[in-house]
Amino acid sequence: MKNNSLAVKSALLATLAIFVAGCGSTSNAAAEINGRKISRAELEKTVTELSAAGQTPVVDGEVDGETVRSILSALVQGAATDQLLKEYGEEITQDDRESVETRIAQNTDTSTYTQHLKDLIVELNAGTLALARVKAPDAEKASEMYDKAPGSLGVLCVRHLVVETEATAKEALAKFDAGAEFAALAGEFSTEPNAKESGGALGGADNACITLAEYQSGFDADFTAGALLAKPGVAYGPVKSSFGYHVIYVRPFTEVSEDVSKLLATNAGVNLLTGFIATSKIKVDSAYGVWNAARGGIVTS
Repeated sequence: MKNNSLAVKSALLATLAIFVAGCGSTSNAAAEINGRKISRAELEKTVTELSAAGQTPVVDGEVDGETVRSILSALVQGAATDQLLKEYGEEITQDDRESVETRIAQNTDTSTYTQHLKDLIVELNAGTLALARVKAPDAEKASEMYDKAPGSLGVLCVRHLVVETEATAKEALAKFDAGAEFAALAGEFSTEPNAKESGGALGGADNACITLAEYQSGFDADFTAGALLAKPGVAYGPVKSSFGYHVIYVRPFTEVSEDVSKLLATNAGVNLLTGFIATSKIKVDSAYGVWNAARGGIVTS
Protein backbone atom coordinates (compact mmCIF):
# COMPACT_ATOMS: atom_id res chain seq x y z
CA MET A 1 0.00 0.00 0.00
CA LYS A 2 1.24 3.51 -0.81
CA ASN A 3 2.15 5.80 2.05
CA ASN A 4 0.32 9.11 2.47
CA SER A 5 3.12 11.18 0.94
CA LEU A 6 3.09 9.08 -2.23
CA ALA A 7 -0.69 9.25 -2.36
CA VAL A 8 -0.54 13.03 -2.33
CA LYS A 9 2.08 12.92 -5.09
CA SER A 10 -0.09 10.65 -7.23
CA ALA A 11 -3.07 12.95 -6.77
CA LEU A 12 -1.01 15.97 -7.72
CA LEU A 13 0.31 14.42 -10.89
CA ALA A 14 -3.07 12.95 -11.83
CA THR A 15 -5.34 16.00 -11.68
CA LEU A 16 -3.03 18.87 -10.83
CA ALA A 17 -3.99 22.45 -10.33
CA ILE A 18 -7.32 23.89 -11.12
CA PHE A 19 -6.05 26.61 -8.78
CA VAL A 20 -2.66 27.04 -10.41
CA ALA A 21 -3.98 26.79 -13.97
CA GLY A 22 -6.38 29.60 -13.29
CA CYS A 23 -3.46 31.90 -12.51
CA GLY A 24 -1.67 31.32 -15.80
CA SER A 25 -2.54 34.56 -17.57
CA THR A 26 0.78 35.90 -18.86
CA SER A 27 1.84 35.82 -22.48
CA ASN A 28 4.88 33.72 -21.56
CA ALA A 29 2.83 30.53 -21.59
CA ALA A 30 4.06 27.01 -20.99
CA ALA A 31 0.76 25.71 -22.35
CA GLU A 32 -2.69 26.85 -23.38
CA ILE A 33 -6.06 25.12 -23.56
CA ASN A 34 -8.98 26.73 -25.38
CA GLY A 35 -7.31 30.12 -24.98
CA ARG A 36 -6.58 29.71 -21.26
CA LYS A 37 -2.88 30.07 -20.53
CA ILE A 38 -0.69 28.27 -17.99
CA SER A 39 2.34 30.48 -17.46
CA ARG A 40 5.95 29.37 -17.27
CA ALA A 41 6.20 31.13 -13.90
CA GLU A 42 3.38 29.06 -12.41
CA LEU A 43 4.81 25.85 -13.80
CA GLU A 44 8.25 26.61 -12.38
CA LYS A 45 6.77 27.58 -9.02
CA THR A 46 4.79 24.36 -8.83
CA VAL A 47 7.78 22.21 -9.79
CA THR A 48 9.97 23.98 -7.21
CA GLU A 49 7.46 23.58 -4.40
CA LEU A 50 6.80 19.93 -5.18
CA SER A 51 10.53 19.28 -5.18
CA ALA A 52 11.07 21.09 -1.88
CA ALA A 53 8.26 19.03 -0.35
CA GLY A 54 9.88 15.80 -1.52
CA GLN A 55 7.11 15.07 -4.03
CA THR A 56 9.28 14.97 -7.16
CA PRO A 57 12.72 13.38 -7.71
CA VAL A 58 15.67 15.76 -7.94
CA VAL A 59 18.95 14.61 -9.53
CA ASP A 60 21.99 16.90 -9.41
CA GLY A 61 19.76 19.79 -8.48
CA GLU A 62 17.35 19.32 -11.39
CA VAL A 63 13.93 17.78 -11.95
CA ASP A 64 14.00 15.52 -15.02
CA GLY A 65 12.10 16.45 -18.16
CA GLU A 66 9.61 13.61 -17.93
CA THR A 67 8.49 14.78 -14.49
CA VAL A 68 8.08 18.35 -15.72
CA ARG A 69 6.03 17.12 -18.68
CA SER A 70 3.84 15.11 -16.31
CA ILE A 71 3.25 18.15 -14.12
CA LEU A 72 2.47 20.40 -17.08
CA SER A 73 0.13 17.76 -18.53
CA ALA A 74 -1.66 17.70 -15.20
CA LEU A 75 -1.87 21.50 -15.16
CA VAL A 76 -3.60 21.31 -18.52
CA GLN A 77 -5.98 18.71 -17.11
CA GLY A 78 -6.71 20.96 -14.16
CA ALA A 79 -7.60 23.88 -16.42
CA ALA A 80 -9.79 21.56 -18.50
CA THR A 81 -11.60 20.38 -15.38
CA ASP A 82 -12.41 23.97 -14.50
CA GLN A 83 -13.73 24.59 -18.02
CA LEU A 84 -15.81 21.41 -18.04
CA LEU A 85 -17.39 22.17 -14.67
CA LYS A 86 -18.54 25.55 -15.97
CA GLU A 87 -19.90 23.99 -19.16
CA TYR A 88 -22.03 21.54 -17.15
CA GLY A 89 -23.17 24.06 -14.57
CA GLU A 90 -21.14 22.69 -11.67
CA GLU A 91 -18.68 24.41 -9.36
CA ILE A 92 -16.39 23.67 -6.46
CA THR A 93 -18.21 24.41 -3.21
CA GLN A 94 -16.91 25.37 0.19
CA ASP A 95 -18.21 22.03 1.46
CA ASP A 96 -15.97 20.31 -1.10
CA ARG A 97 -12.94 22.22 0.15
CA GLU A 98 -13.72 21.61 3.81
CA SER A 99 -14.22 17.89 3.17
CA VAL A 100 -10.82 17.69 1.51
CA GLU A 101 -9.13 19.74 4.24
CA THR A 102 -10.51 17.40 6.91
CA ARG A 103 -9.32 14.29 5.08
CA ILE A 104 -5.86 15.70 4.49
CA ALA A 105 -5.51 16.77 8.13
CA GLN A 106 -6.34 13.22 9.22
CA ASN A 107 -4.07 11.39 6.80
CA THR A 108 -1.20 13.56 5.61
CA ASP A 109 1.60 15.56 7.19
CA THR A 110 1.83 18.79 5.18
CA SER A 111 4.00 20.68 7.65
CA THR A 112 6.79 21.05 5.07
CA TYR A 113 4.46 22.36 2.33
CA THR A 114 4.06 26.00 1.42
CA GLN A 115 0.62 27.54 1.79
CA HIS A 116 0.39 27.71 -1.98
CA LEU A 117 0.99 23.97 -2.23
CA LYS A 118 -1.54 23.25 0.52
CA ASP A 119 -4.14 25.35 -1.29
CA LEU A 120 -3.29 23.55 -4.51
CA ILE A 121 -3.88 20.11 -3.00
CA VAL A 122 -7.20 21.20 -1.54
CA GLU A 123 -8.38 22.77 -4.77
CA LEU A 124 -7.49 19.88 -7.04
CA ASN A 125 -9.15 17.31 -4.77
CA ALA A 126 -12.20 19.53 -4.37
CA GLY A 127 -12.35 19.74 -8.15
CA THR A 128 -12.47 15.96 -8.30
CA LEU A 129 -15.45 15.96 -5.94
CA ALA A 130 -17.23 18.51 -8.13
CA LEU A 131 -16.43 16.51 -11.25
CA ALA A 132 -18.19 13.50 -9.75
CA ARG A 133 -21.45 15.50 -9.75
CA VAL A 134 -21.38 16.12 -13.51
CA LYS A 135 -24.29 14.36 -15.18
CA ALA A 136 -24.14 12.68 -18.56
CA PRO A 137 -25.80 14.63 -21.39
CA ASP A 138 -29.27 13.51 -22.48
CA ALA A 139 -29.65 11.35 -25.58
CA GLU A 140 -30.20 14.30 -27.93
CA LYS A 141 -27.11 16.16 -26.71
CA ALA A 142 -25.02 12.98 -26.64
CA SER A 143 -25.99 12.25 -30.25
CA GLU A 144 -25.04 15.79 -31.28
CA MET A 145 -21.65 15.55 -29.56
CA TYR A 146 -20.98 12.08 -30.96
CA ASP A 147 -21.79 13.07 -34.52
CA LYS A 148 -19.50 16.10 -34.30
CA ALA A 149 -16.60 14.33 -32.56
CA PRO A 150 -17.20 10.82 -31.15
CA GLY A 151 -14.26 11.09 -28.77
CA SER A 152 -15.80 14.13 -27.05
CA LEU A 153 -17.95 11.80 -24.93
CA GLY A 154 -14.85 10.01 -23.67
CA VAL A 155 -15.81 6.71 -25.31
CA LEU A 156 -15.02 5.17 -28.70
CA CYS A 157 -17.20 2.62 -30.50
CA VAL A 158 -15.03 1.23 -33.27
CA ARG A 159 -14.76 -1.46 -35.89
CA HIS A 160 -11.48 -1.84 -37.74
CA LEU A 161 -9.56 -4.03 -40.09
CA VAL A 162 -5.80 -4.45 -40.19
CA VAL A 163 -3.74 -5.62 -43.16
CA GLU A 164 -0.08 -5.89 -44.07
CA THR A 165 0.12 -3.33 -46.87
CA GLU A 166 -1.24 0.14 -47.56
CA ALA A 167 -2.42 -1.01 -50.98
CA THR A 168 -4.65 -3.67 -49.41
CA ALA A 169 -6.08 -1.13 -46.98
CA LYS A 170 -6.91 1.16 -49.90
CA GLU A 171 -8.60 -1.73 -51.67
CA ALA A 172 -10.82 -2.30 -48.64
CA LEU A 173 -11.60 1.42 -48.50
CA ALA A 174 -12.62 1.41 -52.16
CA LYS A 175 -15.03 -1.47 -51.53
CA PHE A 176 -16.56 0.38 -48.59
CA ASP A 177 -17.02 3.48 -50.74
CA ALA A 178 -18.71 1.26 -53.32
CA GLY A 179 -21.31 0.17 -50.75
CA ALA A 180 -19.87 -2.84 -48.91
CA GLU A 181 -20.70 -3.30 -45.22
CA PHE A 182 -17.72 -2.64 -42.99
CA ALA A 183 -18.21 -5.75 -40.83
CA ALA A 184 -18.13 -7.91 -43.94
CA LEU A 185 -14.97 -6.15 -45.17
CA ALA A 186 -13.27 -6.81 -41.83
CA GLY A 187 -14.06 -10.49 -42.20
CA GLU A 188 -12.76 -10.51 -45.76
CA PHE A 189 -9.57 -8.49 -45.35
CA SER A 190 -8.42 -8.30 -41.74
CA THR A 191 -5.52 -10.37 -40.49
CA GLU A 192 -6.85 -10.08 -36.95
CA PRO A 193 -8.00 -13.39 -35.46
CA ASN A 194 -11.78 -13.88 -35.35
CA ALA A 195 -12.42 -10.85 -37.57
CA LYS A 196 -15.09 -12.78 -39.47
CA GLU A 197 -16.99 -13.46 -36.25
CA SER A 198 -16.49 -10.00 -34.70
CA GLY A 199 -16.74 -7.88 -37.85
CA GLY A 200 -13.68 -6.05 -36.54
CA ALA A 201 -15.54 -4.75 -33.49
CA LEU A 202 -13.49 -3.49 -30.56
CA GLY A 203 -15.39 -3.50 -27.28
CA GLY A 204 -15.58 -4.70 -23.73
CA ALA A 205 -17.05 -7.97 -22.52
CA ASP A 206 -20.58 -6.52 -22.37
CA ASN A 207 -20.27 -3.27 -24.30
CA ALA A 208 -19.68 -2.28 -27.92
CA CYS A 209 -17.61 0.69 -26.77
CA ILE A 210 -14.41 1.27 -24.82
CA THR A 211 -13.51 4.34 -22.80
CA LEU A 212 -11.10 6.75 -24.44
CA ALA A 213 -8.89 6.51 -21.35
CA GLU A 214 -8.41 2.80 -22.08
CA TYR A 215 -7.40 3.60 -25.64
CA GLN A 216 -4.92 6.21 -24.42
CA SER A 217 -3.31 3.89 -21.90
CA GLY A 218 -3.41 0.55 -23.71
CA PHE A 219 -3.68 0.95 -27.47
CA ASP A 220 -1.15 1.87 -30.13
CA ALA A 221 -0.99 5.68 -30.13
CA ASP A 222 -1.17 5.95 -33.92
CA PHE A 223 -4.30 3.80 -33.99
CA THR A 224 -5.91 5.89 -31.24
CA ALA A 225 -5.04 9.09 -33.10
CA GLY A 226 -6.76 7.69 -36.18
CA ALA A 227 -9.83 6.69 -34.19
CA LEU A 228 -10.10 10.23 -32.81
CA LEU A 229 -10.05 11.64 -36.36
CA ALA A 230 -12.64 9.22 -37.78
CA LYS A 231 -16.24 10.33 -38.25
CA PRO A 232 -19.27 8.12 -37.49
CA GLY A 233 -20.33 5.88 -40.35
CA VAL A 234 -17.32 6.72 -42.51
CA ALA A 235 -14.33 4.41 -43.05
CA TYR A 236 -11.08 6.23 -42.26
CA GLY A 237 -7.55 5.35 -43.28
CA PRO A 238 -5.18 3.92 -44.07
CA VAL A 239 -3.73 4.39 -40.58
CA LYS A 240 -0.30 2.88 -40.01
CA SER A 241 0.46 1.44 -36.58
CA SER A 242 2.95 -1.03 -35.18
CA PHE A 243 0.54 -3.81 -36.24
CA GLY A 244 0.10 -2.87 -39.89
CA TYR A 245 -2.30 -0.71 -41.87
CA HIS A 246 -5.75 -0.10 -40.44
CA VAL A 247 -9.06 1.08 -41.79
CA ILE A 248 -11.10 2.47 -38.89
CA TYR A 249 -14.88 2.71 -38.72
CA VAL A 250 -16.59 4.59 -35.89
CA ARG A 251 -20.02 3.05 -35.50
CA PRO A 252 -23.06 5.36 -35.93
CA PHE A 253 -24.63 6.64 -32.72
CA THR A 254 -27.96 4.95 -33.44
CA GLU A 255 -26.13 1.62 -33.43
CA VAL A 256 -24.36 2.10 -30.09
CA SER A 257 -26.44 4.66 -28.15
CA GLU A 258 -27.29 2.25 -25.33
CA ASP A 259 -23.67 1.16 -24.98
CA VAL A 260 -22.52 4.78 -24.82
CA SER A 261 -25.11 5.54 -22.16
CA LYS A 262 -23.99 2.59 -20.04
CA LEU A 263 -20.37 3.71 -20.04
CA LEU A 264 -21.23 7.32 -19.29
CA ALA A 265 -23.56 6.33 -16.48
CA THR A 266 -20.73 4.70 -14.52
CA ASN A 267 -18.41 7.72 -14.44
CA ALA A 268 -19.80 10.55 -16.54
CA GLY A 269 -17.56 13.36 -15.27
CA VAL A 270 -14.30 11.49 -15.74
CA ASN A 271 -15.20 10.19 -19.21
CA LEU A 272 -16.48 13.58 -20.35
CA LEU A 273 -13.31 15.25 -19.09
CA THR A 274 -11.14 12.79 -21.04
CA GLY A 275 -13.17 13.49 -24.15
CA PHE A 276 -13.16 17.24 -23.56
CA ILE A 277 -9.38 17.31 -23.33
CA ALA A 278 -8.92 15.08 -26.38
CA THR A 279 -11.04 17.37 -28.53
CA SER A 280 -9.84 20.71 -27.15
CA LYS A 281 -7.40 23.12 -28.77
CA ILE A 282 -4.19 22.67 -26.79
CA LYS A 283 -0.83 24.32 -27.41
CA VAL A 284 2.43 23.54 -25.60
CA ASP A 285 5.68 25.49 -25.64
CA SER A 286 8.09 23.42 -27.73
CA ALA A 287 10.64 23.59 -24.90
CA TYR A 288 8.48 21.06 -23.05
CA GLY A 289 7.32 18.87 -25.94
CA VAL A 290 4.05 18.53 -27.85
CA TRP A 291 0.51 17.70 -26.83
CA ASN A 292 -0.55 14.20 -27.87
CA ALA A 293 -4.32 13.68 -27.72
CA ALA A 294 -3.88 9.94 -28.32
CA ARG A 295 -1.88 9.75 -25.11
CA GLY A 296 -3.71 12.45 -23.20
CA GLY A 297 -0.54 14.27 -22.28
CA ILE A 298 2.69 15.96 -23.32
CA VAL A 299 5.33 13.88 -25.05
CA THR A 300 8.75 14.67 -26.44
CA SER A 301 8.64 16.17 -29.91
